[in-house]
Amino acid sequence: MIVESGAFTLPGAGDYALCIVGAGAAGITLACELDGCGFKVLLLEAGGLKDDQRASDHVYQGAANAPHPDPTEFRRIRFGGTTGIWGGRCVPLDPIDFERREHVANSGWPIDYDEVARHYPRALEYCDAGAFDFTVAGSLPGAKPTIAGLDDQRVVLSDRIERYSLPTDFGRRYRQRIARSNNVTAVLHARCVALHRAPGGDCLEAVEILERGGRRRQVRAQAFVLATGGIETPRLLLSSDPHGPGLGNRGDLVGRYYACHFENVFGRVVPNGARVAFDFEKTGDGVYSRRKLLLSPAAQREHRLLNMAFRLHFPDYSDATHGSAVMSAIFLAKSTLIPEYQAILQHGVKLPATSPTAAHLRNVLAGLPDLARFGRLWLFERLLAERKLPYTLVPNADGSFPLEFNAEQTPLAESRVRLAEDADADGVRRVAVDWRLHDDDVQAARRAFLLMRDTLGAAGTCRLAFDDRQLESSLRRSVPLGGHHIGTTRMGAAPRAGVVDSQCSVFEVPNLYVASSAVFCTSGHANPTLTIVALAVRLAAHLKVRLGPPRA
Repeated sequence: MIVESGAFTLPGAGDYALCIVGAGAAGITLACELDGCGFKVLLLEAGGLKDDQRASDHVYQGAANAPHPDPTEFRRIRFGGTTGIWGGRCVPLDPIDFERREHVANSGWPIDYDEVARHYPRALEYCDAGAFDFTVAGSLPGAKPTIAGLDDQRVVLSDRIERYSLPTDFGRRYRQRIARSNNVTAVLHARCVALHRAPGGDCLEAVEILERGGRRRQVRAQAFVLATGGIETPRLLLSSDPHGPGLGNRGDLVGRYYACHFENVFGRVVPNGARVAFDFEKTGDGVYSRRKLLLSPAAQREHRLLNMAFRLHFPDYSDATHGSAVMSAIFLAKSTLIPEYQAILQHGVKLPATSPTAAHLRNVLAGLPDLARFGRLWLFERLLAERKLPYTLVPNADGSFPLEFNAEQTPLAESRVRLAEDADADGVRRVAVDWRLHDDDVQAARRAFLLMRDTLGAAGTCRLAFDDRQLESSLRRSVPLGGHHIGTTRMGAAPRAGVVDSQCSVFEVPNLYVASSAVFCTSGHANPTLTIVALAVRLAAHLKVRLGPPRA
C-alpha cells in the first residue's frame, strides 16, 4: 500500500524485515521484486506522487565545481525519482568494464560480468526496453551496416545499438503494484535525515525520518537499503556520524572515486556517397534503438583507451547555418525547457546563441512545410505515443555528421562528494561536489579520436575530419553527464578497497545495503540506469535468502 507519512502508524520494532530509503529506479525495483516475498518491507520516499521542484531544490541545493552541474539538476524528489525526467537510454556494461585493467587506475570489480549480466533481462523488463540483445544482427533483422565498408570489427565495433525505454517513469509504471501489495508499504513525504547505529554494535538500528508536518520519528527494521543515488548516499553516511568520520568510512572512502561520464562533440563524419545509419530504428520487438560505434576490447588494451562510445550527432541547434527550420524552431523555444534539456541542446555546454535570432527566424519561415511535417511526426510519435520517439534527429544540411562521444573516467580518490559547512533547513549538511577529469582521460580520448579517424579513413566510405590543433583543447572542455553519479560508495573485495562488499552490504554496518550507481567501481560508457536496476534485482534475490523464512 501507499500512505502519507502523517497518516502512518508505526507498528512494533520487529514488524519490518527491511526498510528501503528512496523510491527511485532502484528502490521501486527492490520493492516490486520483494512484493509477496513473505516478510514486510517499508519503502520511504521524501517526496509525493508528483514532482515538487521547490522540495528538490530545498533538499539538493549544494555546491559543485564547474563544469559539473548544480546538485539540484538531474535529481528529483518524488515517487519514481529521476526516472520522471529520464530520457530512457538503456545500455549494459561490457565484460571489459569488470576487469582489472593495467592502464586504468583503480579499475576492477570484485564480481564478474556474468554476475550482473544474468539480471539484465529482468532489468530490461522493468525498463520496458525489450530483449537483452544489443547487436544490429540480433535486433534489426535485415538491416544494412551502420557505415558501409566498416566490416572489420578488430578495432571499431560498428554492429552495436542502444535501446530506449518508453521512457518508463517508475513511479507511474509501478504505483499500482506497490499500492496493491500486502507486504510492501510505501510512505510518502518521509525524508530520511539520519541513520542511527545500535549502541555498542556494528549494525544499523533505525533511520530517522522527517514527516511533512515537521515531526521526526525513528523507523526500525532488521535491515536497511539506501537507494538514494550517488550523491545523497554519501551525504547520509557522512552526516550520520557527526563526531566521527562517517558511517562506513573508517577507510576514508565514502564519497571518493566520484565519476560521471564525460562527453563532447568534436569533428565531422563526412560520407563519401555511402549510406550511414543515423535515424532511430525500431527493433524486432518494437523498441526504439540507435546505432553507435565502440572501440573493441583489444583496441582498448593495445592503445590504452577508456571504454567510450561514438554517435553520429545532429548539428548545433544554436548555429543557424544548419539551415533547418525544425532545429531553429526548437532553439527559439528552448527557454521553455527544463535546464537539463537546455544544456543538451547546447551540446552539453551552456553557451549563448552563436547566430542572431533573425537568422533562426529566416530558417523557420523558409522551411514551414518541413516544420509542419515534423509537427505531425512529433505529435503522433512523441506526444501521443506510449513508446515515444526519444529525441529529435535532424541531419546537417551539408550531409556531414558531428561526432559525439561519451567516455568512462578513471576512478580518482581526489574526485569526491563531501559535506559542506552549511546545512539545509532540516539540519542536514549540504554537499560540495569536487569533480575531477584526469589528464590520462583526456589523452586516452585524444588517442581514440585519432584511431577512429584512421579506421574510418581506411574503410574508404567516409572520413572523420577535425583540426588536430584543436583536438586536445576541445577534449579538456568536455563536460560531465550531470545525471550519472557514480562510485561514491564503491564495491570492494575488502574494506580497504571499497565501502560495500560484493553483495552491496556496507562492510562496517553489515545490515545496511546500498542500491545505486554509487557502488560502481568503474562506469564503462553505458548510462547507469539499466545496471542500477539489474543490481537491484540481484540484491533482492540476496535479501530474500537472508531475510526470508529459514529453509527446511
